[in-house]
Amino acid sequence: MGIFTSPENATLAATVDLGTEVEIEMPSKNLPMVIRPIEEVDHVKWGKKHKATLEALLLHQGAILLRGFKIGSAQGFNELFSAVSGDPMEYKNRTSPRERVHNNIYTSTSHPSDQVIHMHTENSYSLTFNRIIAFYCLVPPKTGGETPIADERKLLTSLKKETVMKFRDKKIQYLRNTIPGVGLNWQTIYQTDDKAEVNRYLNAHGFKYAWLDDDHLRVRWTLPAFQKHPLTGEDLWFNHMYFGLKEHYQAEVLEYFSEEDLPFATYYGDGSQIERAVIEEFKEFYANHSIVFKWQKDDFLLLDNMMFSHGRNSFDGPRTILTAMAQPYTSSHF
Repeated sequence: MGIFTSPENATLAATVDLGTEVEIEMPSKNLPMVIRPIEEVDHVKWGKKHKATLEALLLHQGAILLRGFKIGSAQGFNELFSAVSGDPMEYKNRTSPRERVHNNIYTSTSHPSDQVIHMHTENSYSLTFNRIIAFYCLVPPKTGGETPIADERKLLTSLKKETVMKFRDKKIQYLRNTIPGVGLNWQTIYQTDDKAEVNRYLNAHGFKYAWLDDDHLRVRWTLPAFQKHPLTGEDLWFNHMYFGLKEHYQAEVLEYFSEEDLPFATYYGDGSQIERAVIEEFKEFYANHSIVFKWQKDDFLLLDNMMFSHGRNSFDGPRTILTAMAQPYTSSHF
């Protein structure tokens, strides 16, 4: 039986067996559930042995931090991730600049270090999304650079009923532009150099699009604001709305580009603007309910991507956080 360092959740503690070589700390305001080795342990063998228990814990908690395991490298991250979550999937239909470093292990979003990446659930703008995402700290930042996380299940209980109903009714519209020198080009987004292949994909799923020139593709599509969790059946807030708000763009970007040329933007499904008061509801929730912790070397953060959102704080100096995704599902709405 693992050792629980918090008296909370005795029922869960009594049913969890991750071996005598680890201790478990229940979630707090500043940390998700933490699992630490208390003796020398082969993390890959341990992960394989306890895969089913870790999966059950993740479905219950939504977020788990493995801290103190000697993972050591991108390859070690890949091995442990594969042991507990299955083979990592390729990153397609991209919104973020990333580099592949090993197998399907990528650098986390490489936006400039002085920028904040706002809270989002990975690939929730896409027809096919990953249920699992993990982050691994290879080089911890000295200042800032945290990866805030928040339980989206709690978000739904904090929103006004009229806000929830409006998103259920209207859904969410996404706008994407590919403009050279701004954001990602269409070849990177769709992982192909063949325009005909891009057209086939967009046509097959009813996306509205136009090639404004050889490089500039403008695409609009609408998806539900909610998705049912494929394993629990929960109806979850799962979308990219908050990430894509035009209010998050720097002033000089909004001055230089017309709104319809923004790299990525979100609206209600009918194309109307999301009201300031509604945006403030989300800001208040994430300000009050995000879990923010300092990265330590070899930290392995495992998230149910449908239950927990994540972001990134600005930072100074070097920072290398790797990411992997697994267990793809396709929206039932297509």
